[in-house]
This record gives sequence, structure tokens and C-alpha cells, in this order.
Amino acid sequence: MSAVTTGRGTEGLGVTIPGADRLIWYFMRVSGLALILLAGGHLFITHYLNVPSDTTFDFVAARWANPLWRSFDWLLLMTALWHGVFGLRYSIQDYIGRPGARVATLAVAYAAGFIFMAVGSVTVFTFDEAAARNNTGPLAGQMWIAQAIGWSLYLFAFVTYVAIVLLVIWVLRGLFGGGLPIYQGDPGQYAWALHRATGIGILFFLLVHIIDIMLIGLGRDVYNESVAFYSRIELIPMEILLVGAVVYHSLNGIRVIAIDFSRAGYRRERPLFWTVLILSVILVLPSAIALLMAHR
Repeated sequence: MSAVTTGRGTEGLGVTIPGADRLIWYFMRVSGLALILLAGGHLFITHYLNVPSDTTFDFVAARWANPLWRSFDWLLLMTALWHGVFGLRYSIQDYIGRPGARVATLAVAYAAGFIFMAVGSVTVFTFDEAAARNNTGPLAGQMWIAQAIGWSLYLFAFVTYVAIVLLVIWVLRGLFGGGLPIYQGDPGQYAWALHRATGIGILFFLLVHIIDIMLIGLGRDVYNESVAFYSRIELIPMEILLVGAVVYHSLNGIRVIAIDFSRAGYRRERPLFWTVLILSVILVLPSAIALLMAHR
């Protein structure tokens, strides 16, 4: 125990992890810190200063006219994508017991990461505003593509809403049954469960969003058709929950780093969890108000 405590106070628990897993452990923490600025900045622009339905073709074209913004968005894409893929790797290793199935699932996850990295990179760096604005792309008139993306958002929202309802029922049944819901455990276990759940949710939304933003290269009308889905009232709760997931995941990531690299963070693990929850609610409120006011 003393060796672990010493590592936590100096270099972090990653020093005890062998091989490539150690590199991934450090990458998750370094990329997590970077995403606080990258994803936090993006979220502030698209969900606080604006709302997602405002991010039309003209909005993105004006943004990408500046090479610095293109670089920012590409760096955000790369960091968030691989942070998510490596985070998913932990879940695959934890929940898929058969070695063959685990290897196959990891292979699919890594392959998807490279495919979406290529799609996102091509979209950012080859965007031709004039051609897209004139709808001269090969699939410019295929509105069904935008409809497919829009309905995938409905599917994502449906799964999210059902999962929340089932969770609430589970918790209420546990409370009325006279015991703690889910399991007897320290709040740190709930923090871990929320961190993993929000991470997986953010990753799958990111994959949909990469395909969504890819449409901007096909033509202005197709892209604007897909963005219009974000103004539908049925999807507003999902957007608020997405903001909450990003905010919580970011704040709890800071908490995890504090626990890993400082003795004070380890000793204050429990109050830090409640602080993260309270701050998450406070920080989500302005975005929720902006979304509701924009689509009332």
C-alpha cells in the first residue's frame, strides 16, 4: 500500500502498469486535460453562445475560412476520438471475457477509430466552400442522407431516454425495498459507473457527429437539412443530457487525475465526487436555458 501511495503522490499509479498499457494510461490523462480546453471550448461555442441548430453551413464555412479554426477542430477530433476509443477499450476488456471475442471487438473498435479519423480529416482539410455552397457535390441532392443522420439522432435519443427511465425505476425499487440501489458501495463506485457511461455515450454521439459534419462537403442543402433536426423539440432533452455528460466526464476526469497524482486528492475522493455532481448541474443550467429559450 505504501508503494501505491508514493506513486500516487509523485508520478501517478500508471508507473505500476507494464508495457503499452502504461502509455495508454498516461495518454488518457494527458488527452483528458487537453479535451477540457478543446471540447470545453467547442461546447461553449455551440451550446452556450449558440445552440446546435445555429451551426448551419454558413456558420461552419465562416469558421473554417480561418485555418486556425480548422486546426482546432481537427485536433479536437483526433484527441476526442482516440480518447474515446481507448476508453472503450477498458470496457471491452472488462466485460468481454472470451479472449477471441475480446480481440475481435478490439479490432473492430480500432478499425472504426482509423476509419472515422480518415473521414474527419478529409472533411476538415478538403472542404471547398464554393463547391459545397453551390451544391455541386456528387451527392448534393440526396436528402435521404441527411434524413438518415437525423433519424439516427432520434434512435440515440430513444435509447438514452429508455435507459434513464429504467435506471430511475431500478433506483426507486431499491430505495422502497429498504436498501441502497444497485449495490452497497462507496460513492467512488458511482463516480466510476457514471464516468464510464458518459464516456461511452459521448463516443457514440461523436461518431454520429463526424458523419453529420461530413455532409458539409456534399452540399449546403444536405448539411442544413441534417442540422435542422437539432431544432426538434423531441431532441432537446438529449442535447441537454449530452452537455451534462461532457461536463460531468470532464470534471470527474480532473477528479481522477487529482486522486492519481496527489495524496490530497486521494484523501478527499468522496467530497470531490459531490463537488463534481453539484458543479455539473450548475454548469449545465445555462446551456439548458439557452436551448429551451431558442426552441420554445
